[in-house]
Amino acid sequence: MTHPPTAGKLSAIPPWTIAVAAALLFGGLDVAAAFNWRISLHNPLGLWSAAMTGDWRGSLDPREVPRAIQLFVACKAVGCGLFALLSGMACVARTLRRRTVLLGLLAACAVLLDSLPLHVLVAAHLGMLLPWRRGAWLLLAQYLAGVGVDTLLVLDLVTRLHEAPRWPLLAYLVAERTVIVAGFVVARLVLREHRMRQSLATAHAQVVATQSLLADTVRGAERLRIARDLHDAVGHHLTALNLHLDLALRQARDTPLPALSIARDASGQLLAQVRNVVSSSRQEQGIDLEQALRLLCDGVPGLDVALHIDPDAARHEAAVAHALFRCIQEAVTNALRHAQARRLEISLLLRDGATQVWVRDDGQAKSGPGLDEGNGLRGMRERLAELGGELRYASPEDGGFLLELRLPQHVPAAELAA
Repeated sequence: MTHPPTAGKLSAIPPWTIAVAAALLFGGLDVAAAFNWRISLHNPLGLWSAAMTGDWRGSLDPREVPRAIQLFVACKAVGCGLFALLSGMACVARTLRRRTVLLGLLAACAVLLDSLPLHVLVAAHLGMLLPWRRGAWLLLAQYLAGVGVDTLLVLDLVTRLHEAPRWPLLAYLVAERTVIVAGFVVARLVLREHRMRQSLATAHAQVVATQSLLADTVRGAERLRIARDLHDAVGHHLTALNLHLDLALRQARDTPLPALSIARDASGQLLAQVRNVVSSSRQEQGIDLEQALRLLCDGVPGLDVALHIDPDAARHEAAVAHALFRCIQEAVTNALRHAQARRLEISLLLRDGATQVWVRDDGQAKSGPGLDEGNGLRGMRERLAELGGELRYASPEDGGFLLELRLPQHVPAAELAA
């Protein structure tokens, strides 16, 4: 399977910047609070820091354990940096499995840092980046892990301070952690809103592009109708006029009239010009596919589309143009809805006497001999087969999905009429 040339790439703001910025913001505030001795060391990192430094004097007040607090702040800073890194990696992960693993590590990092704002950020990631059922299960695991840490910390106070268990404190911490459910739900609502807006904008772009293609088709049909009327009406009368002028010249053979000869020549030239106009109008019936494709690609949100069109492959017969447009439109829809792609490259070229189209995305790979063609791929194959074309697809080694469409340059008139 041949591969398309590298198309121009459009710049876009990386989608992970907001997630990383939020992680650095809340993590930085957490580190600043620890640096100013406003966080107790009675948490996983704090207890580990006290154990590693041996700075234990019967109290976990930061002012009484200076060496432990220094190590604690350093560990907090490293942990928050790791949290931001995992957050960005989860946002750009292509496969669902990799994204799930990264989010699991992110949740473990939040449990270790024992910061409620970071737990809420993890819940938002789960709601935005995973299917809701898988995200809900991971959210439950995150909640139970946090509750388990709180329980261990409350029981640790019993052995360290030799006092009764603080069950009300544990109940408060357990109830406080339920705020992550709100983070998950809000993230799902935001994701739903985003998808609805994206779907609406994509539908609008498709309507605008289809209107452009339809308007070009209507203009071509109108030009063809005018050319036929011009040929049938004006051409017929000019031919009859030429015949009568020829007859008049033969009848006036003995007394030739110069004006009659001039009229006959002018009528012949006019008939030739009418035929040239009709022939030119018929030859200009091709539809400009480039304008419709640019309207479609420019109006699709959330997808960085690079479009390369060979000028020789921009105009086609109506049936070919509509088939190519519908196939490319379906490929764009699949890249957004199913592959969850962020980049799309479309190349339309004229090679070896055929029009070739390559559509490649960077979304989730669809490979394997047992790939079940859905209605989209099946419809594309049927459209192309009706015009003598073919459809091929593959999953490149570097990821994504590649579609190749091929249509013969000259389509039989019977197929075009159908």
